[in-house]
Amino acid sequence: MKFNLQNALGIPDFELCSYFLFPGVSSNVVYATEATISIISNPYVYSSDFTDSLLKSYFSKPRYLRSKDVFSVDVKKYSSDCYYSSIDSEPTAIYFMVKSIKSKNLKMSYNGCYCVYKETTLIQKSHSQSYLPKTHFCDIQLISSSDNLIYSHSQCPPSLEDASNELKTCILPFLQKDISINVKPIFLVEGPQGSGKCNLIQIVAGKLGLNMVNVNCSEIQSSTSAQTELRLRKVLTNAENSSPCILTFRNIQVFGINTDGQRDDRIISHFGIELKKLYNKNLRFPVIFIATSESSDLPSDLERKFVATIRLKYLDQTQRLIILSWLLKSKGIVHQADLHKIAGLCSNFVLADLEALVLHATKMKHKQLSQRNESGPLVLLGEDLNKACEYMQSMFSNRIVAPDVPKVHWGDIGGLADLKHEIIRRIELPLLNDTGLGQSGLLLYGPPGTGKTLLAKAVATECQLNFLSVKGPELLNMYVGQSEKNVRQVFERAKAVAPCIIFFDELDSLAPNRGKNGDSGGVIDRVVSQLLSEMDGLGSSNNIFIIAATNRPDLIDPALLRPGRFDKMLYVGIYSDNDSQVCVLKALTRQFIMKREEQELRDLVKELPSNLTGADLYSVCSNAWLLAVRKCINASCTTDDGATRIESTKLLTEKVVVVTVEDFTSAARELIPSVSMDELKRYGKLSNELSMR
Repeated sequence: MKFNLQNALGIPDFELCSYFLFPGVSSNVVYATEATISIISNPYVYSSDFTDSLLKSYFSKPRYLRSKDVFSVDVKKYSSDCYYSSIDSEPTAIYFMVKSIKSKNLKMSYNGCYCVYKETTLIQKSHSQSYLPKTHFCDIQLISSSDNLIYSHSQCPPSLEDASNELKTCILPFLQKDISINVKPIFLVEGPQGSGKCNLIQIVAGKLGLNMVNVNCSEIQSSTSAQTELRLRKVLTNAENSSPCILTFRNIQVFGINTDGQRDDRIISHFGIELKKLYNKNLRFPVIFIATSESSDLPSDLERKFVATIRLKYLDQTQRLIILSWLLKSKGIVHQADLHKIAGLCSNFVLADLEALVLHATKMKHKQLSQRNESGPLVLLGEDLNKACEYMQSMFSNRIVAPDVPKVHWGDIGGLADLKHEIIRRIELPLLNDTGLGQSGLLLYGPPGTGKTLLAKAVATECQLNFLSVKGPELLNMYVGQSEKNVRQVFERAKAVAPCIIFFDELDSLAPNRGKNGDSGGVIDRVVSQLLSEMDGLGSSNNIFIIAATNRPDLIDPALLRPGRFDKMLYVGIYSDNDSQVCVLKALTRQFIMKREEQELRDLVKELPSNLTGADLYSVCSNAWLLAVRKCINASCTTDDGATRIESTKLLTEKVVVVTVEDFTSAARELIPSVSMDELKRYGKLSNELSMR
């Protein structure tokens, strides 16, 4: 109605008032004898039978129309069978324009009258091009006590508001007819997967009254270049016929890549030629080209075509809090939860992940209420959102850089008091005191099985930091440039989920000495160079810490060991003295039931060799518990029937398994130390050499 009134009055910034919202009802009802309408051009294809049935259902009730009016027909409401049987790309509403209207009582074309089925003859003409009514992204509520309007809740996600205003500002000059700009309206929206890139473009299209032509670049790609070029021409022709519109190319980073994974320069060149042809035409209405990409690694000849780039970044905790509150409010969900805490747990979530979080929490709550046969309003509690967050985090566990806060405490690590003190001094204190200086990295080295990874996880737990665990070999990839890209993604994700710890395990496999690895492509050398530049790029970041672990520090590139990078090297050795071994055994046997815990463990360490690592001690405790379990089962197995097996299971579930010193002794006798004395001497010599640097 606002759109039609603006056109009729010729006032583009016309605002609604109560007079137009609540007009007086006229008693003189005039019906049209004939109305000529046409569909406003859009990218969808549908049969004439579909539009006939849609209009028949719509005009089953009288509709007040005037010449040059635009009206929309809701497909879901007036043709539900077609709506639910169609694919997702079908429109939810179709816009029509009234070309002319005739009535026996009408002489002036701008007067309006009612059109109704069987009283009015509808004549459909060819498609017409026009701007659509602009979408106002807010819920308008009428207050019963007055005629004033209030805007209660924005429908645009808060994380997209600034980006939508920026993109709208970029597009507006190309919509002005009296302004001639010798620049092509080609833009790029860049952001991580699920950040709302397509949602952003849809919002801007609604604000500007433009059609949306959505294309996935992977659907354009074909086995041959000629077929790809043909599909590209069809897409651009469809966009031209649907103007004014926004042509969206999703996942532009895969455009022009052939089946061998190589970029096809012919496709990129043809793409530029077709765009030039499109914009050289004297189009009545504009076509705005917007591409979306999850990566900034676009070829230079493709990237230079974009006039401007709008970047959607990872969300910080404040933004996640605002979005969570907005999602719950927009869906009408009542909650009694500390959203600050939930936003802190969702450190790696983007907009789509937060929407899924609310959805999972709501579904789980509905399931609980149905199981309890409870009824009433749905109220989400903190524990509901926590469970949904844990479920979402488990879904991310397969990613290379999936951050989490591990559950490893200092009590789980026996001994290593000096190392704990040094790590706390270098990580926890800078978090409390922002000095503005960049943080140096820690390199933990020593024999395998001494607890280097466990130390890093304990630091993340005690300091409540996100933990990005990256194993060196999993970053390497067979394709050129992909390994360096994986390294960049690690540091990008770290900046998004800060404060966090980046832990590189097996660093010697990721960053060996450059020039000595012998690979013909120089992949490792480029990876090391990328790692060095990313570490230097952190600058004065005070909440991103880098910890690495290796068994061979002598193989690591020396450039990584200079000040500002891994300038502090900590030796994590074996537990050679009795007191250290007792501390480790206490940590490992906290859940055991023993008669005389302290005395039994001290008796055990007297029989243990001195060259045992933490992994060796864990093996002793594990085997001792299994021996104790076996004895319990053998003691209860008087017969071989099912009742005995049930009784044995009951014994284990009730935790009545008592581990004795004999079990520990038997397990210790079967143990073979994983690190020999010669290896220990070599590590000791290496530690002395590195400590002198």
